[in-house]
Amino acid sequence: MGRRLAEGPGHPLLGTGTVHASVIHGGEEPSTYPANCRITLERRTVPGESADTVQAELTAVLDRPATAVPDFRYRLTRGLHREPFEADPDAPIVRTLTHHAEQALGHRPAVRAEPHWTDCALLDRAGIPCLLFDVDGAGAHVATEYVDLASLDRLTDILTATIADF
Repeated sequence: MGRRLAEGPGHPLLGTGTVHASVIHGGEEPSTYPANCRITLERRTVPGESADTVQAELTAVLDRPATAVPDFRYRLTRGLHREPFEADPDAPIVRTLTHHAEQALGHRPAVRAEPHWTDCALLDRAGIPCLLFDVDGAGAHVATEYVDLASLDRLTDILTATIADF
């Protein structure tokens, strides 16, 4: 399934969605076949994909062994689904922040995408203009996470000017 996703159509900045089996439970000992198995997947979507398209995709994958393997049955349960988010590059908030970022940085900031979910999707759905823009640093959500302090100062200046102008 991951290979098929990687070969399919994708988003210009994000590429294709991803999938991985994050939790697998099954079996009781090495020498027997498990009576059942439970797999929890994480399927990250990109703009243009929805919970329904992912459900259909997974059903198609599971239907193949269900028709070919005796006694193979499955139950597909949708867990948490988070809609992907994509900022409109022509939105006023994007233009305003880009203007102030260019002034502070001395160059136009690069437009890029992040493959993880953020609250922007919820804000956007509620009609609140938003985008992702952050500091330089590394190690997000790991033991050694840091930001460049000069970058934090620049971000403060950019956001202050953006808020005043927006």
